[in-house]
This record gives sequence, structure tokens and C-alpha cells, in this order.
Amino acid sequence: MAIGSSPTVGKTSQTCLQEFTIHFRRAEDRVFDGRYGFDWYRPEFLKKMTYYQPLTSSEERIKVALVTGDIDTLKSTYTHGQKTKILPYGKEYIPAWLAIYSTEWLNVHRSGQGENYSVALDLELNLIEGKNDGELNPIDKNKEFELKNNGTILKFEASNPNIVIDPSEMNINRFLSTFGNNKKLSNQENDQKYLVSNAVNISCKSALENHEEILVYAEKNGCKEVVGQLMLYHNAVIPSLKVIFVDVITNEKKPRRSYDYEDFLQNRSFNQALINVEIINAPAFDFRKYRKNDVDVNISLNKLNINNTSYFLDDLSKFYKKYQDKSLAAKNYVFVTNVFKEEGVGSGGDSVTLFKCPEDIFNQVVVHELGHRFGLIHLFDSQKINPQGKSFQFLPGLTGNFLDYDHRKIDEKEKNGKTKSRAIRNPTFSLSYFFKYQWDLLRKRVK
Repeated sequence: MAIGSSPTVGKTSQTCLQEFTIHFRRAEDRVFDGRYGFDWYRPEFLKKMTYYQPLTSSEERIKVALVTGDIDTLKSTYTHGQKTKILPYGKEYIPAWLAIYSTEWLNVHRSGQGENYSVALDLELNLIEGKNDGELNPIDKNKEFELKNNGTILKFEASNPNIVIDPSEMNINRFLSTFGNNKKLSNQENDQKYLVSNAVNISCKSALENHEEILVYAEKNGCKEVVGQLMLYHNAVIPSLKVIFVDVITNEKKPRRSYDYEDFLQNRSFNQALINVEIINAPAFDFRKYRKNDVDVNISLNKLNINNTSYFLDDLSKFYKKYQDKSLAAKNYVFVTNVFKEEGVGSGGDSVTLFKCPEDIFNQVVVHELGHRFGLIHLFDSQKINPQGKSFQFLPGLTGNFLDYDHRKIDEKEKNGKTKSRAIRNPTFSLSYFFKYQWDLLRKRVK
């Protein structure tokens, strides 16, 4: 079912309301804390809005779109599961998605954290250049195209009584107020965007068996038009992911972890896909104990002394199975080591192995490698939603997605004529979220 214009008798929607759409948004990547799942079809996916440094530093930076390949395949991941197709003023609308636990679930599994729990979201208003200004007056092309404070009210209607949105309605003047968390956004095209930060708070009292929605209506003088939508991911089934951490001892120095890795795994990463993470800290595995009676262990440790990690990487899981847990492959182990590896700090397979991982990126590396364990691939590799379908991929090192890299490398020529590789840091500075299609994949594969 699709919802479009709904004018009153004798009037068209164009003569009742100034034309605009409303979009739910979250805080920008640099400040998003990852404590809920939120994803939307971003304009920078297909429009040249992001600065990109080509492969050598001698080339000028250019503006690029983040996604190459079949953009419609990526777009379809946001409409898959959409409860109601809406067409505000006949225009295509792609909804944002929110994934949150119910307060009922939080009270049981997070020691009462459900009390007073809600998610604050921004609202973005995109003004559409129409035939009138919402006051039955023709648009004056010589005047600035702008939003009018004309008494229009936004009303938010949830499809399920367990969904709570506060406030339930809002005057359009919130987008024009000179006070509070609002601003006018610039854009490349001939449209105007306005933003109110932390405009609404959303919570879910009890489990949602199906995907649900919040529809946004604009109302004025008896005219009513659907202008926005937020999809809420079903949360009745919460898969559980058990992760076992083991310190691997190869010398006198104990491996180090970040101080907040447990909170990060439980509340700032896989929770976005509505996956509950259980963490077990197993006893340390002292590799040296088996050196005397196991020639292969002795070889691996000797190789480490000359910075050759290949034996150690290949054999670690094998030795742990032999001496500690024969069912390793069926579980989700993270081995934390202080072994230095020149290229990379993490590796996946039957288990995840961390190589002297710096504490400031420890959390995102663990999530990145566990993502690989459950079938997620790098964003810059070919992404296929269906095996027989078309694919798309992202440019590397430009998003805050956990399956991206926090840097990319370019070549620089030095004064002596030699070429040196230099790392360019990801502009988001940290990896902090999954995309909605990754939620779908993780929830199918986590066990």
C-alpha cells in the first residue's frame, strides 16, 4: 500500500501546505555513540559530496560519491521491510531505520536499564520547490526559496501502541526558531534543508513482532499530507552472541585490552543489530608452558623472536584446541596477544587473533574481525545482497562503518625520488556503526 497526497475536498495539497518532507536523523558520525541502531540512505552515497585523495599525493583532491556499482541494490535494502510505501507530493521517499531494545527487555536483561530509556533523534525538513508558498500565493522566483512560519503542525503517528514518541506533535516554527538546537543546512542543489537536533524522543515499551513505523503528517486548516516516515526494526527475537576472550602469553609482557571493551561490545556495536553479547573472560593461555614437550610450539616461539608471525598465526588455534578446548571452531574466541605484526592488528578465521592492538582502536578491531567471522566483508569489496543479484561497493576509508578501515594509504614521492606510502586517516576518525543490510546479515548468522 502506498500513501500520497490527501487533500481536503475542493483543494489540492499544493494550495493547502507548503511542500516539504521530514526525515529522521541521528547525530553526525563524529559524535554518534553507537548505543542504538540507526541507518538511512545518505545523499553522499550517490552524489559527489565527499573529498577524496587519489592514489598519489601529487594529484588534487576531488569530490566523489561514496558508492560505485549498482546503487539501486543498496537503495533496495532500505525499502525492504518497509511497512507502508509513501509518496509525499508524488516524490520517492526512502525511510530511515531505528533499532532499539524494548524497555521490557532492558529491564530483564540489563538490570532495569529500561526505566526512562529513550533515543533522541534529529528532524530534518527538506523544502520542495512548489507552485505556491503555502499561503495560496504564487512563488516569486526573485525571492529566496525558504520555509514559511504559517501555522503548519507536524503530527507523529505510530503503527503500534508499544511505540512512544515525544512530543506527538510539533509546530513548524521549531525549524525557524533562533533559539535551541536548530539550524539551516546548505546543499549543493536548489533546495533548502532545516534541522532540529534532539527534536523527538522514541522508546518501545514491549516487543515488536514485526517491523513497525512512525508516519509524519503535516496539517494546516484541515489539509493533511504524509510527509515523513521512520521504520522501527522488529525486536521480539534477540539473538545472543557469546564471545570468549583469552590472553595469550608468549613473553613476560601481558597483553593489554581497552578499559571499556565489554561495554563497547554489549552497548555500542552489536546492539545496533539487536544482538545481545555475552562476554566470558577465560584463563590466560601461556604458550610457553608447552615449549619443552611440543616441537611445533617451540618453532612458533622461535619464529616470533625474529618477527616471523606466520607460524604463530597458523598454529595458535590448533594449539588451543589441542591443550584447552577441542570445540574451538564452534565458539567465538578472541585471542589477545602482544605479538607485533607489521601489517595489520587483527586476523579472523576459526577465531579472532589480535596482534599487539593499540588500546585506542582495540574495540573497533574486535568488532571488525567478529563481523568477518559472521560473513561480513570489507565495504570496499563487492557487496551482494542476493547471490544472483547486482553488486555495489564503497570507496575505502571514508565511512564510519565497522567494516571499513580507519585509514587508507597513498603514495608520496620523497626528495630522493623514492616512493613512500602514507596513511590518510578516515575523516570520521572512528568506526562506530553497521548499515541496515548488515543488521539483517548478522541476525541470520550469529549463533
